[in-house]
Parts: sequence; C-alpha cells; structure tokens
Amino acid sequence: MNTSDLPSIITKMLNRMGLTNESEIQQFLAPRLDTLPHPMGMKGMGDAVKVIVEGIEQGTEIIVWGDYDVDGTTATSLLVNFFRELGVEPHWRVPNRLIDGYGLNLESFKQLLDSLDCDNFILITVDCGISNPEEVKGIQALGGTVIVTDHHQVPIGDLPDCVILNANQKGCGFQNYKLAGVGVAFYLAAALRTALEQGGYFKNGERPNMKEYLGFVALGTISDLVDITKENRVLIRAGMESLEETNIPGLKALLEASGLKGGPLTTEDISFSVGPRINAAGRLGSADVAVDLMTCDNSTSGAKLSKRLEGYNEKRKSICQDNLESALNNMNRYNTEDSHVSVVAGDFHSGVIGIVASKIVDIYRKPTIVFSRETDSDGNIAFKGSGRSIEGINLIECLKSCDQLIVKYGGHEMAAGLTVSENQFKTFHEAFNRQVEIQKLNNMHIPKTKGVIVEGSIDEIMSEETLKYLMKFEPFGPGNEKPVFLDRQADVVSCKAIGGNRQHIQVTIRGSYTNYRGVGFGLGDKYEDIRRDPHRQITFSPMINRYRGVVDWQLRIVDI
Repeated sequence: MNTSDLPSIITKMLNRMGLTNESEIQQFLAPRLDTLPHPMGMKGMGDAVKVIVEGIEQGTEIIVWGDYDVDGTTATSLLVNFFRELGVEPHWRVPNRLIDGYGLNLESFKQLLDSLDCDNFILITVDCGISNPEEVKGIQALGGTVIVTDHHQVPIGDLPDCVILNANQKGCGFQNYKLAGVGVAFYLAAALRTALEQGGYFKNGERPNMKEYLGFVALGTISDLVDITKENRVLIRAGMESLEETNIPGLKALLEASGLKGGPLTTEDISFSVGPRINAAGRLGSADVAVDLMTCDNSTSGAKLSKRLEGYNEKRKSICQDNLESALNNMNRYNTEDSHVSVVAGDFHSGVIGIVASKIVDIYRKPTIVFSRETDSDGNIAFKGSGRSIEGINLIECLKSCDQLIVKYGGHEMAAGLTVSENQFKTFHEAFNRQVEIQKLNNMHIPKTKGVIVEGSIDEIMSEETLKYLMKFEPFGPGNEKPVFLDRQADVVSCKAIGGNRQHIQVTIRGSYTNYRGVGFGLGDKYEDIRRDPHRQITFSPMINRYRGVVDWQLRIVDI
C-alpha cells in the first residue's frame, strides 16, 4: 500500500488522528498479528501455563467457569473448543444470571463438582473471579487448583489467593492494553499452545491454528465496549477476517441467523446483530444455550441452537421495550434537569436493565444506572443495578468513590453492575451524581478527541475507493470512534417518516451520478422542515445495509 495514493479525504482523516508518517499509517490501515505482545509478558502467565500443562499430562479434570454476557460466553467457548482440539474434554459452566448472580457461586460449583464425581480438578475462570476471594478459597478447599482470568478492575482489598491473569494487576506488562475477558482467554490459549509445542505435544498431529479462535475475540471485545487500543485493534481486525470465513459450526450458524452472509463484516454488525443474539440467552437465564451453540460440532446442531437463540432474542426485545417505557415514565422521580446522571429504579427484569440503561444514555447523554427492585426471602429490599457511561466518564472510578454506600459492584470504565440496599439508595444517588460532576470538572481541560467531523461531499465519501479505505479504519468503538462527515450542500430528493411513531426518517439524497439512500434514527421531528426546504446541510456516516441477501451502502444520517 502506497500512502501517497490514498484518497485525499482519507489522508485528511489520518492526519487528524495524528498519523502522518508512512509506517504509522501502514500499521493503522493494515495491522499485523506479529506486532502483538508475547503472552508471557502477562503477569501470572508462566504459573498458569505450568499448572495446566501438568494437569493435561496427569489427566486432571479441567473446568471452565465463565460469565453470562457475550464476553464471558465467547471466552468460555474459546477455551472449550481449544481444549477439545488438544484432545482434552473440559467441563464448563456459565451461571444463571437470574439465580446464581455474577461471578463464582460456591454452592453452584459444589453441585457441578458432585455431578462430575472428581476430587482433583483445575478451575479456570474467564471474565470473572477477581472479586471472589472467598469463593476461590472455598473451591480450593474442595481439592482443586484455581486460575482466575479476568479483565475487570482489581478491587480494593484481598485478591483471590491463586494464580491470576488480569492485566490490571500491578506489575503486569499488559496493563495498558485494555483486553476484554475473551482477550485474556485467547492469550492463555496461545501461551499453552507454545508450551505444549515446545514439550513435543503435537508431534503426532497439527497444532491448533490460533487465528481460528480470534472470531470469538472479536465478538466478545466489541460487545464488551472496551477501548480499541492498538492491541485490541489487531485482535479484532484479524478476528473479523476469521469470522467471515469461519468453519466453526456454531459461529457459522450464528452469522447466518443474523443475516450476515456475504459482504464484509463491520463493528455495527456485531454490536447490533450478533452480540444481542448471544446476550439474549444470558439475559433470560439461559446463557448455556449460547455456549452450546458456539461449541457444537455440526451444522445441524448449529441451526437448531441458533433458532433457539433467535427465540430468546425476540422475547428479550419485547421485555426490553416494556421496561424502557416504564423507566422513562419513572425518570422524573429520581432526576432533575441539572442532574449529571440518569438513575431509575423499578420492578424491571434484571436481565435487560443494562440494555435499558444503554438506551437511556442514547436519549439523555448522561451516565445511567437502571435498578431492578428485588426482595429476598426475609423481605429485605435491595436494588440491583446495571450502569452504562459516556465518553470521558469512568464509571467504575465513580462507583469506587461511593463504595461505602454499595453492597457490591464490579465492571469497567463504560459498564458496571452493582447492588445498593434500600436505605442507602437516595444517598447513593446523590453521591454518584456528585462523583460524575467531579469527573466532568476534572476533564474540562482535557482536549476532546471524539466527535471530530470531516467535511466533504457525499459523492466523495460514498465513492468505491473511499469506502474501501474507510473499512480499514474498522473496528470502531471507544478510542476509535466511527468517522462522521459533513456535506453543506446536499439536496433531498425524497423524505418520508418511518417507524411506529414516525420517529425516524428515510431520505434519498441527490448525487452527481447516482442518488443515495439514507436513514435518520430519531430524526422524525425534522420531517416537515425537510419537506419545506430540501436543500440541507447533512452530517452522516456511511453504513452497510443488508436486505434479503443484497448488500449495499447507505447513509446513517446523524443530523440534517
């Protein structure tokens, strides 16, 4: 790739990102796997590999314990598939979100262990465990060895007394890479493969191809909203390429059910089509179905299980819409216009409160926590919450500053879960609002890098060559926001209001050689104004549209 041949609009975008020399641009547009850090740079990796290799040699039972979200289920599936390729049949468990709760559950683990009838095991947690020192202690007392792999913030206080893989530990060489839980699981698998190869394990067969497992990494990392660091960008880009041609039956079935056959995959495809389908099962207490799908070994099972996921997803949508309407109606009870946060509590389904929080963030652009009111067997009321943040506000740091008012919490910058007792709820709300206000004040002097708009004509942006290079800016997410463009001289050929409440618009924009279709979500109030004056200034992003097997480009109208 010769950078001097890049379209001028692409060069302008790269320069605004601070990428000016040849090697920086090459590395950004064509990231390579060989630039990734060595797995042994992660604190605890040598000990984890030693324990597992010895376990494999001795025939020790291996148990993988994951989380119920996309990051956790993809991480679980990655390790299950990897161990099977080694000729080891692991046991696995993802908790029931509605019964077991988040993280390790000692009673639930004991039940699993009883069903296995073994007294010598290695438990590997993925995407959880860092906040479970007591549970780890209890599990080790049952005769096993525990390895915690996690990416959530290290809590204040005691850590689990076991081997830990978590880049947030002091002294870890991976501290700034912001890996998702599935990213940590991938590095563990890669380190294991290297150690086993050095020990002659694969002399009678082929070693696992690690790139095949990167599809799981792309799904989990994008869905978990972690920062698109240089390292994550490499993992996700390679993972999206792997997904497009995957031979893993469950992933193949999942993509087909999501309508993503044909055309290149985008971050939005995963965020809005694939991720929600995986998540739906966990939100309704059946995350094991998602893992069953992603670890199945034939297309028949894949089709059957993906159909079950589709059913969960439709049910989740219905519950979510009902809960969102209820939450918006209740907002005024807890919030004022000058509040820095959105907080709402009610009799919501605890499995969808995270989605509801995300949708409220989209509406009010404030850090949001949605609480589900729950009553225990003794009649005590507690509020179980799920929070989502906005760019520039570190949610977990805000919660850490209020931790004396919280029963328990965990998460990362953009998403977190917590429990607050009924008698502390009002005080917590006030304290949380204050912490967000403090962060905003502290961040006022920091230059804003998000939301940079690039000016150019629709014809220029939507040209085949520009779109080809725009795809190389993928993946998009925190730290690498999707580009937004501005055309000051656009003419609307047609406009119609769409959606159940006519809250969206569908437009056709005149181009020099062809017209461009576009959709503006939440812009229904612009309809009459556009009809009166079709000569407009348009802010937009290109997006891939898929309909009945036909893949084409259209505009996502941000403002008009």
